[in-house]
Amino acid sequence: MLRHLAFFEELAKAKESDTVWRATSAGLVVLRLVDRWIVEGPVEHNDWNVASVREAIAEIEDATPQRRVLSSIVDAVAGSKAVNIRAVTPRLMAYAQTLEYDARWTLSIDVYRSVIGHAHPADDADLVALAFIQLGVCLRNVGDLAAALEACERAQDVANAAGDMIGVLRARIVEAKIAISRGNLPQAERILDDTIERAEGGSLPDVRSRALHERATVAGMRGEFDRAIQFAYAALPFASSQRDRDRILSDVATGFLSLGLLDTARDAYLVLIATAQDQYVRWTSSLNLMEISARQGAETVFDHYRRELGAVDLPPYLRGKFLIIVGNGYRDLGAPETGLPYLHEAVSYASINELNHLLFEAEESLAASRITANRPPLLAVAEIPVQVAGVAEAIRSMRETAGVGD
Repeated sequence: MLRHLAFFEELAKAKESDTVWRATSAGLVVLRLVDRWIVEGPVEHNDWNVASVREAIAEIEDATPQRRVLSSIVDAVAGSKAVNIRAVTPRLMAYAQTLEYDARWTLSIDVYRSVIGHAHPADDADLVALAFIQLGVCLRNVGDLAAALEACERAQDVANAAGDMIGVLRARIVEAKIAISRGNLPQAERILDDTIERAEGGSLPDVRSRALHERATVAGMRGEFDRAIQFAYAALPFASSQRDRDRILSDVATGFLSLGLLDTARDAYLVLIATAQDQYVRWTSSLNLMEISARQGAETVFDHYRRELGAVDLPPYLRGKFLIIVGNGYRDLGAPETGLPYLHEAVSYASINELNHLLFEAEESLAASRITANRPPLLAVAEIPVQVAGVAEAIRSMRETAGVGD
C-alpha cells in the first residue's frame, strides 16, 4: 500500500497554485523524509533531499503553525547524528493537531498513525495513548465509528499498562462520544458519570472538564437543556485550552438555542465566529446562526448562510446537520415544500453514514414537514430560567468585550 495515501488524494483534488496544495505537498515530503530517515539513518544538512523539503516548506504562507511545525521536524531530522524517534514524534503530534484545527481529519489520521507506527508503546506510552485517542476523535469525525472505537480500546490498553489514569479516562470520554454518535445515550451517560466521579477532587481538572462537557451533550440530546447549559458552564473553568473553551461556549449557546432564547444564543455564536480557533466550531456556529435566522424570519440572512455552508466540504456529521437545518429552516420561513428535498437527502445521508441520532432527527423533521401546516417564524420570547440567568448575562458581557456586531 502507498504510504501517506491521504496526502496524495488531497493533492489530486487541489490545484498546484492553491495554498492548500502547497501546504499538503510540504507535509507529504516532510513525512517521506522522516520515513527515509528511520529506514536509512541520519541525513546531512546539505543533503539535496533536505534542501528540497525546506523549499517546499518555504512555499507555505509565513507565520502559519504548519510551517513552523514542519520546519522543526526537518531541523530535528537534519540535526541528528543517529535516528532518535523521540526527537520527531512530539513534533509529528503537533503537526497532526494543526491539521485537526483546520478540520483536515483524513490527513491528521495519517499523521497520528505514523506516530503510532514509529513510537514505542512502552517507552513513550503517554504519547502513544494520546495519539490513539486523537486518532479515535478524527475517525469519529469522518464517520468511521468502528475504527474509532478500536483506537479508543488501544489507547486504554496502552494507558492501563503504563498506569496512566488520565489517558484511560480521556479514552473513555472518546468512547462516550462514539456511543453518542450511534445514538446510545444511556451508555454514553454511564461512561461519563463514571468518568466525572473518578476525576473529582481537583487532581484531574482537564479530564473533569471534558467529561462534564460531553455530559452536557447527552443532557441536551435528552431535551434537558437547562441542565445541559449548567453542565457545560461548569466545565468552562476547568478547560485547559482556548480551543476547549470555544467548544464549551458553543454548547452553552446551543442550550440557549434549544430553550428558544435565540438572542442569547446568537450573541454566543457571533462571538465564536469572530474568535474561535477551531474551524469545526466556526462551522457549527454558522449552522446555528442559519437556524436562528430562519426561526426569526430573516430570510436573507438564512440564504447567506445556506449558500456559504453549501459550498463547503463539511464532515459527515455537520453535513447531515446542514441538510436538516436547511429543511427545517424553509418550513420556518413558510416554504416547507422547498425544504423537503433537503430532508429526504438528510435521511439517506444519515443512514449511509450510520449517524443514527441524526437519522432519527431527520425522519422526525421529514414527517413534520409532510403533515404540519406552515408555521410562523418563532421569536425569542421565552423567559430565561433562573438557574441559567447568570450564564446568559456572562454571554452578553462576552459579546460586548469582543466588540462583535450583528
